[in-house]
Amino acid sequence: MTDTLDEQHAQVAFALLAANGNLAAVFDGVVSNPTPDPATTPYVLIYSVVSWPRDGLGTSLTEQQVTITTTWTCHCVGASAMAAREIGMQVRSSLLNARPVIAGRSCSLIKQVDSIAPTRDESTDRVVIDAVSIYDFSSTG
Repeated sequence: MTDTLDEQHAQVAFALLAANGNLAAVFDGVVSNPTPDPATTPYVLIYSVVSWPRDGLGTSLTEQQVTITTTWTCHCVGASAMAAREIGMQVRSSLLNARPVIAGRSCSLIKQVDSIAPTRDESTDRVVIDAVSIYDFSSTG
């Protein structure tokens, strides 16, 4: 049996975004068959990475790795650039400066690490715009 720390950290963004009633659909790593159709409705696709850094703050005086860094790459997808920006603003208002609560951990505020220029995707025979924002936070235990 393993602990559930990695999953608890990954799920922080999903809990915060689920509380935002302006987001119709949030997906974890893959766009499933939602209702409504994601090709015509704005949505957020999130890739989560949970890491235990070895250097710097990640290592305690006893040489144990105690810091967890969680990074979310959020693809804010809409039928137009404006729709993608609107979804991006909802994601930002849900995540930025929030302080996660995880039992037994001291968590930093969530910060935005980067954003990537929107790209046009026509692979589904419908144009969608994908605007990417990257957020992260750290916790120590």
